[in-house]
Order: sequence, then structure tokens, then C-alpha cells
Amino acid sequence: MAEKPVAVEESGRDRSGAGMMHNRIYRAGALVAEDVGPSELAEFRRDTETVIWVDLLAPTPAQLAELAPMIGGDDPLTRFTLDSALSSRGRPRIVRLPAHKIVHVRSAAFDEDARRLDTTDIAIVVFEREVVTIRSAPGFPIDEVIDEYDSNADLAVHGVPFLLFSLLDQLVNGFLNALDDLDERILSVEDELLEGSGPGRAVQLGTFTLRRAVAALARIVLPTSEVLATIGRGGIHPAAQEMNSYLLDVYEHAIHASERIDGQRDAIEAILATSLSMQGNSLNEIMKKLTAWAAIIAIPTGVTGYFGQNVPFPGYGDKFGFWLSAALLIGLGGGLWFMFRRRDWL
Repeated sequence: MAEKPVAVEESGRDRSGAGMMHNRIYRAGALVAEDVGPSELAEFRRDTETVIWVDLLAPTPAQLAELAPMIGGDDPLTRFTLDSALSSRGRPRIVRLPAHKIVHVRSAAFDEDARRLDTTDIAIVVFEREVVTIRSAPGFPIDEVIDEYDSNADLAVHGVPFLLFSLLDQLVNGFLNALDDLDERILSVEDELLEGSGPGRAVQLGTFTLRRAVAALARIVLPTSEVLATIGRGGIHPAAQEMNSYLLDVYEHAIHASERIDGQRDAIEAILATSLSMQGNSLNEIMKKLTAWAAIIAIPTGVTGYFGQNVPFPGYGDKFGFWLSAALLIGLGGGLWFMFRRRDWL
């Protein structure tokens, strides 16, 4: 097929809008067209030397129905493949079909402001010469995948396996970036605990928030490592053997991320143990002080009570004395309650 010149815009690309569909066509590792129409896409499909990448962000079923004849034909299996990719939002895994494979993964990024882990479900549908990525949210940095693919022309000639490698490499890099952010947050909580006012409520909430984020990341990274191990053994595409060393490198990075998660869990448990130990020591100091004051007050109370000493006081025998004593009881009791409440003793 004669190559048809198609203008490619390198600047101002926007892939963050929901319901957006983009496509890129490569030949011999070089980009030859981008965001072409359905008829042009069908024409490129007839060229056996092209690799087509279609990216969809939160697509509707109607968009998937429109895409099916463009990439694999309007047959029930292709429609079932795309529908499965859209509807599945579960554990990372590989779904094997006779002519297609679906890689379900989930990206992760730690939101420092909200102090939570943001995730994006991604389905990668692998055909022989086409790749379809379906993202549930714009959290996954797809532009960085594009830059990596376009800047490695020597590897891009491998086609679909290298495109798959670029996607998975960016996915695991996101895991490592999230772990770096969690490490910084853990160090910040440790500083608050050791250099601040002690194990306060803010430190406890921060620790439990971190533990929840690390647990959520572990539920993503561990099964993703199993998926990457399968892909690294060449079980996803007939030509994947040529990229095995690169895919196995991504798998090793995922294993490293799993090991770092174990270290973060230990660090968080150490913070919790230190916080409880500091609380116990603080409680012991408070109990010693209260016991000392109770002993001091008990001596005059016991002596005056034993001898029944009732010393005249201002307002003795008058209503004024009753209201004065009531005000002293309420005022002193309320003052102690406020002091204890302010120190979190009550």
C-alpha cells in the first residue's frame, strides 16, 4: 500500500478528556499517522507492516461498538473482547482468548494532599498488529508512554511487544514513584512523632492512613508481578521473545517494589509501636503525678475528717456561704475537667 501522508501534531495533545479516543499508526518503528478517521484506519489495517495503537479514556459501549470493525472485524469475539476489557475492574490478570489477550492492570499514584492512593484501571487488549488501551480515568500518564515509544526507534521496530513494554514500564515506574512518596510521608510522620509533641491524634491518623495506602498498593503490585512474570516468559504475543530481556527487567522492578512494600509495612508498624510505647510512658508519668498529689491532699483531709474539724468560713451559717461553696466546687471541678480535657486525659 502506498504510504499516505498524514499530518501529525506533536504539540498540544490532550488525552485527559473522558470519552476520548485516540489512535497512532507506526511502520518500521516510525510514526506515520495519528488520530485518523475510521476509513483511514481501516486502510492502514490492510497494510501488514503497520502497528496500530488505539487509546480510549472511559469509553462508552457505543464507542467500543464503533471501534470493533476498525481493529478486528465486527465479529462476536472482537466485540466480546472489548466489552470484557471495559467491564472488568478486578484483580490484575491476563485473559486468554483464541486470537487476543487482555492484560488487566491498575496504575497507582499517591496523592499527598488527600493522603490517599489514586488508582486507574487499565485494560490492554493485545492483537497481532494492534494494541487497544482502555483507561478508566486520566491518572495514568499516557503521554510519557508515547514519548518513550517515539524516542526509541531502534526498539520500536519490534512493534506490539515494545509498545506493551512501554506501557508496563511506565506502570511499574508509577509504583516506584508512589513508594517514594510514601517513604517521604513515613519520614514526615516519624519526625512529627519524635520531634513534635509526642504521639498525638494527628500522628495516629497519619499512621493509619499510611498503613491503608500501603495495603492498597500491595493489593495492586503483588498480582501485577505475577502478570509480568507471565508476560516475561513470552506468553502474550508471538514476537514477544525478542523483548524478553526488557519485559523481565520490568518484572524485576515490580519484585523490587514488592520488597519495598514489606519494608514500609515494617516501618509503619515500628511507628505504631513507638507511639504506643510513648503513650504508655506518658501515662505512667501522669499517674505518678496524680498519685503524689492525691497523697498530699489525703493527709489534711484524713486529719480534719478524723477530728471532725469544721472551721468557720465566709458566709458560715448564711445562704451566701452555701452559694459560695457551690460556686467553688463547680469552678474548681470544671477547671480540672478543662485541664484534663485539654491534655487528652479525658
